[in-house]
Formats: sequence, structure tokens, C-alpha cells
Amino acid sequence: MKKILSLLMITSMLFYGQACSVSNGLAGLSPAKALQGVTSLLGVAQGSALKGIGKNMLTNAVVNAAMPQELRAITSALGNSQAGKVALGAINKAIGGAAPALAKGVLGNALKNIPAAEALNILKGGENGATNFLKNAVGGKLNDALTPAITKALGGANIGNLVQSALGDSAGSLLGGNKPSLESLLSQATSSGIFGLMGEAEKAERTNPTDPLLQKIFKN
Repeated sequence: MKKILSLLMITSMLFYGQACSVSNGLAGLSPAKALQGVTSLLGVAQGSALKGIGKNMLTNAVVNAAMPQELRAITSALGNSQAGKVALGAINKAIGGAAPALAKGVLGNALKNIPAAEALNILKGGENGATNFLKNAVGGKLNDALTPAITKALGGANIGNLVQSALGDSAGSLLGGNKPSLESLLSQATSSGIFGLMGEAEKAERTNPTDPLLQKIFKN
């Protein structure tokens, strides 16, 4: 019993110390400094996410978890044949060439418009607080911007025909009828994947900050 009480006391002290560390880092933080912190946090998260999107996006576990079920069914079917794997590689290459620069522009503009008055609450918003704020602010806009760019990239590489050919008889059930288009599904996956990867990167940066200002805030 004494051992259990001792462990509980140690655990409580560690939790209290971590909470105080973040609290002390945020205490007295001006709106301007808080905004710098949010900008730095999202800058790190964005950079990491766009690297993930730019390189073999469809093989990334975070992106895969965030993609629409219809697209997951298509990529799973494509992975069963050599022709399908070629089509997946072409999709990855097309999105990697089109999405990162465009997303960087949309997200970069959004960072400039974060109100300083909201910054402190964003920093206090939990492990994905900044990413969630940005997703709520411009998630729809990012998807809308990605759709024509991805459509153009896929068309330029003749990917629609590659996918249809690789899927064979199953193409109709996976892409036909009233189902969303491949372009729409990939745009959704790219947008959701970016925010999913940003969330992972934000969590890591909050836990082990690499930015000097964030070190003061989260590791005071």
C-alpha cells in the first residue's frame, strides 16, 4: 500500500511539474509574443507536413488514415497488380509536384491573418490546438484550391486512363455511378492528409520544441 501511495505521489508531482512548465511559459506572454509562438509552431508543422505530402503521399500511414473510404478501396485494389502499382506511383508523383507549393501559399496566407487576440488560446488548445484552428479557418479553402491543381496534374499524366486500365472490371464499381471522382477524392485526401501530418508535427514540437521561442513556452 505504501508503495502504491508513493507511486501516486510521484506521478502527481511529475504531472504537476509538466503543467506548471507550460503554465509558466505562457504566463505573462503578450499577444504579440503568443502570436509569434503560434506562427512558429504552425511553421514547423507545415514544413513537416508538406514534405510528407511531397513524397509518396499514398504510402503515408497518417494520410491513409485520413483519406476517404472510397479512395482507400481504390488504392487497395490498385496495390494488387503491377499496373496498379504503376498508377499509384504516377498519382504520388503528380500530387507531389502540384500540391506542396499550392498548399504552402494557402496556409502561409492564413498564418498572416491569425488574430493576435486568439494566439494565447491557440497555444493553450492542446496538442493539436494550432492545427485545428488553421483547419477550421481554411480547410475548405485549401481543398477548393487543390481540386483544380490536382485535376490538371492527373490529366497531364494521363492518370485517369492508367487507373481505369489497372482496375479492369472493378473500375465501374469503384469509380462509376454517383461516386465521387478520383480527382475529388484525391483532393480531399491531400487536404486531410496535410492537416493530419501537421497535427502529428505540432504534437511533436510541443513535446520536444526545436524553435527557441517554443522552448521557452513549452519547456520553461
